[in-house]
Amino acid sequence: ECHSPPHPQLADPSLSPLARVLDARRRLHALLADPAPADFPMALAGIAAQVREACRTNPDVALASVLLRTEGPYSSRHAVNAAIACQITGTALELEPDESIATVSAALTMNIGMFALHDALVARKAPLSDAQQAAVHAHCEVGVARLRELGIADERWLDAVRDHHERSDGSGYPARKHYEEIGRPARLLALADVYCARVAGRDYRPPLQSTQALRWMFLNEGAALDVSLAKVFIKTLGIYPPGTGVRLRNGSLAVVIQRGTSGHQPVVASLTTHNGLRLASPIRRSGDVEAHTIAEVVNLWQMGIAVSMEALWGADAVD
Repeated sequence: ECHSPPHPQLADPSLSPLARVLDARRRLHALLADPAPADFPMALAGIAAQVREACRTNPDVALASVLLRTEGPYSSRHAVNAAIACQITGTALELEPDESIATVSAALTMNIGMFALHDALVARKAPLSDAQQAAVHAHCEVGVARLRELGIADERWLDAVRDHHERSDGSGYPARKHYEEIGRPARLLALADVYCARVAGRDYRPPLQSTQALRWMFLNEGAALDVSLAKVFIKTLGIYPPGTGVRLRNGSLAVVIQRGTSGHQPVVASLTTHNGLRLASPIRRSGDVEAHTIAEVVNLWQMGIAVSMEALWGADAVD
């Protein structure tokens, strides 16, 4: 039996898309940390609604927040990031509203079964202890049990939480299911989970550039992830997702601010001149001039280039 989650009123309608994302992170962290939340289904539905509205209003800003707003606890940030990727890809797939909502809700709660442990694991440099390894392998089923306790009855949502670490080739857990046994919400969530984890990095390894993370899906997990869904996922996020740091052919450093249409360069905004001088304000480039096409992906943070989302996207990125 499936029960769609309630449809709450959105928070302050004046919030920008970026503010909605950051609000969703804060609210999710507080909700998952609460041992006895008053009305979990309604509270979670409100957070999911914030994510959906941010993605509807400006999907480029929502995607850029994954790469550019890396502050705050990892556990809730990662869950919201994955929810953004699921929402935007689900829109491209034209999912029915109930399936889309179930997938986004599952993304927000996929790690509820190890919430207290998650941030500690991310910061850990040594290999996991046997007890920690066991907790990680149990977290999918523990999470489903916890969600049922909290009043969640949507079987697609629960199935996606249980199966988001299953893999198409049978190499996943907890039940080593194969492709045909894994629902589409879980297969989409697996892609979002892997991508968002790779671009976030850990204390023990630097983040992958978004282009590397997307390529890694095919090269390293080609048989394990859903290849047809992965193609839509990559096409939807873009080869250079918004927020990606790049060097243009003329030498200037820039940020991708808008996904290109199929087969076209994305829109970028230059942050420096061709010889490296920082510009007072970003200059938008459409890639229609050879000098303004992308030459390579760069890590702006490592290069000491601070990026203001508000300077790049204006009112949609006021936090």
